Formats: sequence, C-alpha cells, structure tokens
Amino acid sequence: MSHNFTRVAVEFDSVWTELTVAADVNIIRIQASDLREAQQQRARLRAEAVERGESAESVAVFLDLEIHIAADARTARREFAGLNAPANPSSIRYIGTPSGLASLISDVTAADVADGVTLQVHDDADRQAIFIGSGVLPLLGSRGTRFDVDTVDAILGAPQIAPTLAS
Repeated sequence: MSHNFTRVAVEFDSVWTELTVAADVNIIRIQASDLREAQQQRARLRAEAVERGESAESVAVFLDLEIHIAADARTARREFAGLNAPANPSSIRYIGTPSGLASLISDVTAADVADGVTLQVHDDADRQAIFIGSGVLPLLGSRGTRFDVDTVDAILGAPQIAPTLAS
C-alpha cells in the first residue's frame, strides 16, 4: 500500500464536493450494504483499471456514507428517528457521534475498504455541517488527513476551524 491517506467528500443538496487535498484521479462513487461489499467493489474497480492498462492508483473509490451525528449517540438516534429518511439506506448508514464517525472513516481507508468517503446527510444540513467541521474534520486532521481549508470554509462555512490559521 503506497499511500493510505483518507479522502473525504460531502454531498449536500445533491452537490458533491471533496474536502481533502488529493491527487487528481478518476473518482468512482460506490454504495454498499456493508464494508466487505465495499472492499470487494473497490478491489474489482482497481483490477478493471489495471486491465485497461492504467495504474490501480488511477482510480479513487469513494464509499457513500449516510450519516446523522450529534453530541451523543442517543440524541443522534432520537433525532434520526424523527427525520424523513428511507427505512433502508442506499449505502452504509452511520448514526452516532463525530468521534465515532471519524473512527469509521479512518477504518474504511486503513482496511482498504475505500479510498475515501462521501458523507451524505438527509436533513438538518446546517447543523450536520457544524458537527462535521468542528468534530469530524479536526479528528481526521489530527490523524494526518489534509483538508483544503478554502473548500471546507466555503462548503461548511467553518468559522470553527482555528481562526489562527488565517493569514
């Protein structure tokens, strides 16, 4: 495994945006019912790239994660139950805390399940953006993930990312 950096994107109102600084490669988004299925899809997509004469590294596979996060897991579950979300997720669903989500994202890339994740929210995007920007991203950043600060700022409106970075 050459690079094992985590790539993170968000999808708000059907607009997909990558928040991390990463190589310009062909991005393929996948959905999976569990991590094993995602890992198999990634392996197949990378093998297909090699068969086409490209490098396996020429594709970045992003796993869709449907998320709802809150300060504690009980609150997240209660809030999610009140949302108009489909009973059966189209991909892996995570309901819990920012630190739990950051751990899941780290596990996804560490175990070669996917090269990155797309965080999808069903509702309350503004509040979810705050939890992502103030909770999830700093934890991933402390583990070595590099974010494009301008993009994060534009998408999440992140006043909570240390203002001391400005200038």
